[in-house]
Amino acid sequence: FFFFFFLLQGEKKTRKADMAEQILEWTLGFRNHQTGKYLTQETFGFALNVNGPSLKKKQTWTLQSASTPGAVLIKSHLGRYLYGLADGTWKGDAEAPNGDCEWTIVPQADGTWALQSAHGFFAHGTGENLKAFTKELPADGKWVVHLAMHPQINLTNAMRKRYVHLEDDELHCNEDIPWGEDALLTFVFFDEHPEGRYGLMACNEKYLSASGKLLEKPDASCQFLLGFHDDQISLRDASGKYLSCVGAKAKLQVNKDKVTKDELFQLTDSQPQFTIHDHRGRWASVRGGIEVKCDQSTITDGERFQLEVSHDGKVTMKSCKSKYWTVGDGGVISATAEKATDKEVINVQYHNNTVKFVASNGKFIVAKSNGGLAATGDGSEAESVFTMIIINRPELVLRGQYGFVGIKGASGRVEVNRSRGEIFKLECKEGNYFLKKDGKYWTVDADGVVCNAGQPVPFFFEFVAHSKALIKHSESNKYLEGEQNGGFRAMGSAANANTLWEY
Repeated sequence: FFFFFFLLQGEKKTRKADMAEQILEWTLGFRNHQTGKYLTQETFGFALNVNGPSLKKKQTWTLQSASTPGAVLIKSHLGRYLYGLADGTWKGDAEAPNGDCEWTIVPQADGTWALQSAHGFFAHGTGENLKAFTKELPADGKWVVHLAMHPQINLTNAMRKRYVHLEDDELHCNEDIPWGEDALLTFVFFDEHPEGRYGLMACNEKYLSASGKLLEKPDASCQFLLGFHDDQISLRDASGKYLSCVGAKAKLQVNKDKVTKDELFQLTDSQPQFTIHDHRGRWASVRGGIEVKCDQSTITDGERFQLEVSHDGKVTMKSCKSKYWTVGDGGVISATAEKATDKEVINVQYHNNTVKFVASNGKFIVAKSNGGLAATGDGSEAESVFTMIIINRPELVLRGQYGFVGIKGASGRVEVNRSRGEIFKLECKEGNYFLKKDGKYWTVDADGVVCNAGQPVPFFFEFVAHSKALIKHSESNKYLEGEQNGGFRAMGSAANANTLWEY
């Protein structure tokens, strides 16, 4: 059956923190097919119900491997495990996994899942009336799978071992490394579909259809059934054909009615990439060789660099040649390191719309008169001031600990507890960032962030954690801070769970 499932552990983490290609893990919600409500665990008493109207923190579950082959563990946002007992009890308050916590995923022909307990009973129910005491699948025992990951990703094909990117108004899987905004994809969940369907939106905001054509507005041909195959996925259209890479240019379109390596894809984290210029406006580059120099006036892939932040906060910079910045003799900065070690770690100091870099030798990186970068400064020099501009987030989706960032109705008020992420346009000018939706810009008033300004209002981004950034309001000099009730205010003074935003 095409819907074979394999799980990984944790939430949006990697098997190895230093992997260059960051494989996303499966966190998801279970939406009851009959009622449209989500399986929920309440904070008080770890109570379970199927009352959740949308996918938020309480409705998020993580799948882990179980000791029995083919079985899974299902862990809640509170770190407790679901279990089913022999008497039909279905609860979610187990502190540690045991035999009763093991579940078998039974995929259905329509793409939904059934959850079978270790005793062979199907979990089902509505409201607070939950049971796992029947071996015949009931109508309220089918679950729509809704991935809970951040939707902006890169996509690589198992057979071609290349990345998907936008080229000539088509999606082609022929890029060696996902470099630039053309490799950014948004993985869209069409929740209006009764069984849940997924689609791909390119960086030009067009949707991939089954024929390979990109459409301005998604129709039924843009909706695909998601299949899991180990840590890879497949996407199947309504006719039963799978998305594949076709022809010499590896164009994405449906092709065959069975899954081979051509039809398997892997979702990977989209790392932030930047252009960097010095105080003279010259772009940092490796176009001329291995040494990093600020000596270019135009931008190619050689002037784009990937900033990688490990899970323990260490920052490294990688070139389009997959080599890391490192410190050599005389403090010279070159992009020659095959792997990121402590020698390649850079401390990025953010100063509103500019930055300074401190290399692993403790010295500030400066741009010399010939453009060459060298870690020889003390930070007082004008030559130690740089401007970083993110280039692979022309559209931006933000998520905090209470949910996604979105707009509340016609008021334009920006809230942080939405179940689906709003797509904002991100503009940048000399390190100043402007967020826009439908021609209106973000601004801050007495009640918080609102998207109703006619003119751009600058914010500063600080990329201080893995996949997360601080956002500072330029006027108040305060970080944007989220509240559980959805409030979004410029009140933060440091990095914490309420001020860090997954992008």
